[in-house]
Amino acid sequence: MSRRSKRLTGPKDWRWADAEPADAKPPGGSHAWLAGKIPVLRFVVGFAALMALYYILALTPFCDRLLYSYLRANAWASGVILNTLGQHCEVSDISIRSVHFAIVIRRGCDAVEPAWFFCAAVIAFPGAFKRKILGMLVGVSLLLALNLVRIVSLYFIGWKIPGLFSAVHLELWPILFILSALVMWIGWIRWTRRASLEGHRHHVAT
Repeated sequence: MSRRSKRLTGPKDWRWADAEPADAKPPGGSHAWLAGKIPVLRFVVGFAALMALYYILALTPFCDRLLYSYLRANAWASGVILNTLGQHCEVSDISIRSVHFAIVIRRGCDAVEPAWFFCAAVIAFPGAFKRKILGMLVGVSLLLALNLVRIVSLYFIGWKIPGLFSAVHLELWPILFILSALVMWIGWIRWTRRASLEGHRHHVAT
């Protein structure tokens, strides 16, 4: 090795070489960073808009009448389940009564908001349209079925352990519904990504 090449690779030259990358800006700069955040921003804005739409629609008279009909259907279905369990309940409009306990199904005991929450998250998240439709059908069906479990459980809690009724009704079940919607959404994301990956592998193989 010549003396000139030794000088070029000496300590002074290495300090200069190390300083250049530290001062250099990464390719793309802030534009690249922003481009990486666009999918997240798109999801947040889309989800927020859909949730705002729900609260606007919930104030309209038409949705109020539609919800009341749905509450009556919940009362009827819950009454059928309770009578199957030997409770001899009478269902009148949105109320369920027996010699043991009476319960009235009102707004908030309908699972509509958690179901909308789940659908808004699915719609706002990137994915194939067919998988979104299938995911929403399955998720909403499970949440509405879970609501019947809530009504029946509240009936038995009000009868057997009345001191816990308010806490379970106003605190425990709302948390369980939100957690259920989140778990189903995460499960849908994992399923749709796995299905997309398998479809891509099949496409490459053919």
